[in-house]
Amino acid sequence: MDNPKTWRPQPKVYKSPPFTVEASGFEKVEGESIPRRNVRAKDGLIVTPEEGVATVFDILQRAARNFGNAKALGHRKLIRTHEETKKIKKTVDGKEQEVDKKWTYYELSEYSYISYNEYAKMALTCGAGLRKLGLKSPDRVHIFAATRSIRFNLVNENPLLIRCVVHTGLQ
Repeated sequence: MDNPKTWRPQPKVYKSPPFTVEASGFEKVEGESIPRRNVRAKDGLIVTPEEGVATVFDILQRAARNFGNAKALGHRKLIRTHEETKKIKKTVDGKEQEVDKKWTYYELSEYSYISYNEYAKMALTCGAGLRKLGLKSPDRVHIFAATRSIRFNLVNENPLLIRCVVHTGLQ
């Protein structure tokens, strides 16, 4: 019996082998093995989730169609910040001293969610607004925003919907 102090639980295997197969289109070379791929990608790499999905717009439409009213994005609002000053030990010139350090804690609300349908509608409205402003491929859009907001996701993806290049300056 195995030693219980050194035994590690192993994850259960839900699918039966083979997990990989030899990739098609490769010649056998002496001293080398033929490259292996996942069984589902044996004839070539999978580059799209399904046929007909090639752009950000297609991905957005597919998500709304397949997941509808399921939760897509969640966020929490800042209620209040709390600041505390605590004494910490710090070594200065080889001597340990107690110094004040200011700590900031954030009190946040419960999560609020929007669905895939709501997100798709907001994204299409925002994309239409960018088009109305005259943006089109190959225009470039620079975005400076906090990455934690739903608005950032919307604004970041919309230039992609109309095939513009996005540059981000993150906060």
